[in-house]
This record gives sequence, C-alpha cells and structure tokens, in this order.
Amino acid sequence: MIRITSSKKNNELLDEITTLSKIRNALLNDKIARKICKEKGMGEWFLAGVPIKFDKIKQSAKTVDSHIILNKSLLKKSFDIIMRYVIHELTHSIQHVQNFRKKDTKKDKEDYLDKDTEVEAFKYQVEFDAENRGQEKAEKYVEDLLDYHKLKGKDRADKKDELLDESH
Repeated sequence: MIRITSSKKNNELLDEITTLSKIRNALLNDKIARKICKEKGMGEWFLAGVPIKFDKIKQSAKTVDSHIILNKSLLKKSFDIIMRYVIHELTHSIQHVQNFRKKDTKKDKEDYLDKDTEVEAFKYQVEFDAENRGQEKAEKYVEDLLDYHKLKGKDRADKKDELLDESH
C-alpha cells in the first residue's frame, strides 16, 4: 500500500512553486516586462530564464548576480504586489548581466534613491503599479517609499517627480 502524506513544509514549497509559475507566466505576457527588455536591448527570451526564488531575506526583494530573490513574506501579499517587486528586480537582473564584471565604487557610496540603477528600477516598478493597481496606489507607494527614506522638502518633491515620470 502506498501512503501519501503532506507536511506543512511541502505545502509551503508547493505554494512557492505555484507562485513562481504564475510569476514566470506573468513576466512572459507583461507589457512592462517586455518593454524593459526592449529598452535595455535584451531579448524577451530573458523573461523565460531569469532565475527567481523565494528565500528568507531582510529586504522585500533583491538581485544577486542577476538572480532575483524574493522575501518569503511576499507569498502572503497580493500577486500584483509580488509582481511590482519582480519588475523592479528584473531591471536589476538585466543591469547585472549587461554590466558583468564592471564595478563602480563611486556609485556604491551614493544614496540608495540617487543611484541611476535604482531610479530606473523604481520607475518601471511604479509604472507597473499604476497600470495594475491604479495611479493613486502607485503614488501612495512612492509617498511611502520617500517616507521610508526620510526625504523632505525640495529633495522629496524632486525625487517624487523623477520616480513618477514614465520616461526611462
């Protein structure tokens, strides 16, 4: 007799696999993801192969050596929120591939929201959010981001304008 059992850990793994499958399908069909590839001079084939996984990390998401890593806590969020982070990290993944072996220590010392690579990624992320959750929610996300980074006054207004500008 064969007995099949399931543990909580196996259910979590299945949830991750299911979500990763949805992410992959969404990437292949998302116009912003395809736009990123086109604007960065990368074939859309990249969307089918970019490494993505869930892990226990401090940030919501990060990209290491072109591998997209999503915080496991995102599994509890709506799919549009997960994809907002994936779009941001997709930009970094392509940046990593295109800039392989280039290291600019000056840029490492810049404030996070002043790095060209971050501004580019956030602009795509905000564009995705506006298209999928609405302009008001995208603007609220930018406000929350600026609050988190404690930007005030003219710097805040300038950064908000920059991040909400859809030209990349």
